[in-house]
Amino acid sequence: MSGMGRFHLAVIGVVAAAALVFGPAWATATTTTTTTTTTTRPPRPGVYAPAVSPSTIDNRSGCGHSTSATISTGTTGKVDGVTFRVQVGDRTTSLSASGSGSRWMATLNGSAFGYDSGSGSVRATATGPSGTAESGSTSFTVADCRP
Repeated sequence: MSGMGRFHLAVIGVVAAAALVFGPAWATATTTTTTTTTTTRPPRPGVYAPAVSPSTIDNRSGCGHSTSATISTGTTGKVDGVTFRVQVGDRTTSLSASGSGSRWMATLNGSAFGYDSGSGSVRATATGPSGTAESGSTSFTVADCRP
């Protein structure tokens, strides 16, 4: 064999040996990462039937009863706001409650019903990020107070 042929054989032998020795180091490693995201919704709001105090009010002043009442309710879950829907006869009014957390209240004025009187009802609606909830109704009385 000529000198050049032996040189080529030697180079091929060195490359082959290097491939055997370093082959695994040339291999590519692949890593897969899985990320799981869990979204937790706040619980749906809950609202209790409101309380009205006093339970009888006058539609005008000077007749013996208070002309206003405090409406209050309690809530559960995440609540952003509460509205009271009040009805006496054919008149309906909505009151935005003030408060936060689990206690909410508003003031009801008897004059909002004009000369309407009799049994009334109030129910509460709680609104939160997970929806709304409506309470049962509570009765109260608007006394007829005509001049």
